[in-house]
Amino acid sequence: MTQLSKSISKLILLIATGLVCIAAKAQLGQNVEELVDYETQSNAVSVRSNETIKLRHYEIPLRLIEKEISNRTPEIIKKALTFEKNGEKYIRWIINPEDTKWHLEVAQWLKTNKVDAEPKTHFEAHMTASRSYIVRDPETGAEMSMKVSTNQTGGFWKDKKQSWDDAQQTKLAADVVAEMVEKRTPDNFIYLDEPAVFGIKALDQGMIIRMLGELPSKGKHYIPGFSVLHEEEGKHLAKLNGSDDPAEFWKEHYIKPLGRGIAELFAMTGLAYDSPHSQNFLVELDNNFKPTGKIVFRDLGDSYAAQEVIEALGQTKLLKIWERGNMLKGRIMIAQGVLHGNSKPSWISEKQYNAYGTAFFIEFEKELSRVTAVPLQQLFADGPFSRSGDYFSKDYSFGGKSGWSDYLRTIGKTHGLVRSANSCSVVFSTGL
Repeated sequence: MTQLSKSISKLILLIATGLVCIAAKAQLGQNVEELVDYETQSNAVSVRSNETIKLRHYEIPLRLIEKEISNRTPEIIKKALTFEKNGEKYIRWIINPEDTKWHLEVAQWLKTNKVDAEPKTHFEAHMTASRSYIVRDPETGAEMSMKVSTNQTGGFWKDKKQSWDDAQQTKLAADVVAEMVEKRTPDNFIYLDEPAVFGIKALDQGMIIRMLGELPSKGKHYIPGFSVLHEEEGKHLAKLNGSDDPAEFWKEHYIKPLGRGIAELFAMTGLAYDSPHSQNFLVELDNNFKPTGKIVFRDLGDSYAAQEVIEALGQTKLLKIWERGNMLKGRIMIAQGVLHGNSKPSWISEKQYNAYGTAFFIEFEKELSRVTAVPLQQLFADGPFSRSGDYFSKDYSFGGKSGWSDYLRTIGKTHGLVRSANSCSVVFSTGL
């Protein structure tokens, strides 16, 4: 086959699988554009628009805003978010286009503070399956995900106030992950960093900035978990990999890698999702749409934290501000709910979905033992997992276990983990 024929065949394949968007979307990077299409067109709850919109925002003096900005925040992102007017620095506080409630509180607060409350436009944006928007700065080309309060959004995610407290927790969780990833490159997961958050303390409203730079524009594809379990897309992608059994294919290439990724994340940080539905996960595929075994994590703000691990890591700030109900002592709750909030495809039976629960916990336990180099029976007391709706969960107790004590003693010095042969330092963009 000639090189031209190969190129034509590849283009036909991309069109057939819905991965080519005929209308350009505000010059988004290839993978970000694909992500928008998957988020809006292959979500089993509702089909949403993938068109470019102009996003409205309020211009707020930075002196009136609470802010936590990591030095990992790229300068191009900070330049997109802030500007100077009349010798004073301002921030662009976005308005969720579907919101008819929460931004009105912001407008009234601005008027009370004698600040212009007339919305302005600057950013180009695209919907996702939930309340986050993929945002592009037309001047700098910076791409990011941004999240604020809204009383209307896609799927089951309704009337979601983005509180300042939750924004702080989200950023702090990202700080913990970034610190540990800088010391040891994960084998099983990639984390979409959330290095900057802003807040209006009087209203307890927040704005979260999520990076998309961990999604390289060439050589990889990133598919939301709910899309690989989508009626049509799940079958298409499995078929591209030679499988006529999408339920089994995604058990091997989504559920099992997810178990390994969550095990490694927990071992490195002491954090575990308390809402582990597919909205929080992306599956990495190579350029030929073959799963690489890596899962992309996003949004750790709502997570369980194992107090003993957090203490061993010296994350004293997290101990102070973490939601009390999610700070667990002597145990950790691990869960998986990949179909929560999404309709089941016809090719996953109840029996197969139950098998997803079994496969997930087997892989979680095997990987946790591997990365900590401690036999599983020395880490946790054994017990069954349970199912509630589309969630599977298991409560792991580690009180008095000798291997757990050894792990906690070493985590501060060696991170309690077996270092991979190909591990290396991760370099983050610096800011302020």
